[in-house]
Amino acid sequence: MFLVDGDRTLTPEDTSRTFLEEGGLDPMTIKARFKQDGYVFDAFRFHAEVHLRLGEDAFAALAPTVAARVRLYDGAADFLHEASRRALVVVVSAGIPRVWRSLVERCGIGDIPVFGGIDPSNPFVFGRREKGLVTDLFRVRASSVIGIGDSDVDTEMLLRAHHAVVVVNHRQNEDLVPHLLQHPSLWQVVPQGAAHNGIRTIGFSSLAHIIDDL
Repeated sequence: MFLVDGDRTLTPEDTSRTFLEEGGLDPMTIKARFKQDGYVFDAFRFHAEVHLRLGEDAFAALAPTVAARVRLYDGAADFLHEASRRALVVVVSAGIPRVWRSLVERCGIGDIPVFGGIDPSNPFVFGRREKGLVTDLFRVRASSVIGIGDSDVDTEMLLRAHHAVVVVNHRQNEDLVPHLLQHPSLWQVVPQGAAHNGIRTIGFSSLAHIIDDL
């Protein structure tokens, strides 16, 4: 199965930031909190609380609006389509799952489940640690778990996956790659920036086929 992060992994954009801006809130307050505390429970709780201030009506209106404007990386939608034909695919987002549900529906693959928090109808904290716990749950059932992410929020997910794929982001994954260098099966997708030395490179167009060699 594939466990795939959303923001900055399937798209260069941060849909949570766009959502807040569209809702009239300042995303820099969240950025400052993560910079101060790191990716810990209290910071993710603050992250969720800021979003939830907008309420259900705003979520219902903004989620599809934001999703309609998101540009996925070239080949990312095709990857999701092909991967979902070959294995179970789950989008695991610390952002806004309702946005990502709208996005996969827009791509014609609405049957792909999306895990996350930040929703007035079912609010709970979902961050770095929770992504790791989800991975552990799937490892019990799946013969092979492939984790795909871009930042330290994805560290626990990728470390616990049988195979880890780093998508090079706008910061060259400076907070993620150092944690993964000893991973026994490490790959990278390079839609922007420069490839990391010593890590095998694969494109979105071939990523679904990674399971053929496992």
